Amino acid sequence: MTELELLLWFFASALLAGGVAVLLVASVFAVAAARLTKAVSAMLAPTSTADPAAIRDVETHLADLRNAPRIDSGVVRRVVPEERRGASDSWFGRRPGVRFDVALPLESPDDPVASVWVPTPDRLTGETELERVAAACGVEPSRLSDAVGRELPLTYAGDGQWVIRSPSNAAAAGTPEAELA
Repeated sequence: MTELELLLWFFASALLAGGVAVLLVASVFAVAAARLTKAVSAMLAPTSTADPAAIRDVETHLADLRNAPRIDSGVVRRVVPEERRGASDSWFGRRPGVRFDVALPLESPDDPVASVWVPTPDRLTGETELERVAAACGVEPSRLSDAVGRELPLTYAGDGQWVIRSPSNAAAAGTPEAELA
């Protein structure tokens, strides 16, 4: 073989290796694009059907709700003024409010307490969250410290969430939720 033939074989093999590399890269990009398209379409779909075997997870969740503690009230332990971040127009600003710590009558070594925070309203309209919680405790909004030691109606909403029920408007929208602390 002459040097010219060796050079042609080298270029032909380099061309073949380059073509294979281009096909490999193109197939990797095609697979990635297909997976991305599938993920985006799944996120944008109005409904999604899970694996039929996942019904066991739903049944387990419903059994946990059925076996959840049956509590209809707790006792307010503390009423604490507290500012929270992120509740106002600016994420850096803090919004004033009040945190109610409610003792739950659960048999637990942790002595469970549900904490609920409600924002301080700019004006009293009779429909603010703070007024609903004060009414549920049987105190005036101007006398929130009197809520300590009072019973507060609660409903277990599942997953450690407790909803404070208002006796005057039990189905009111925007009822504050308490997380088990």
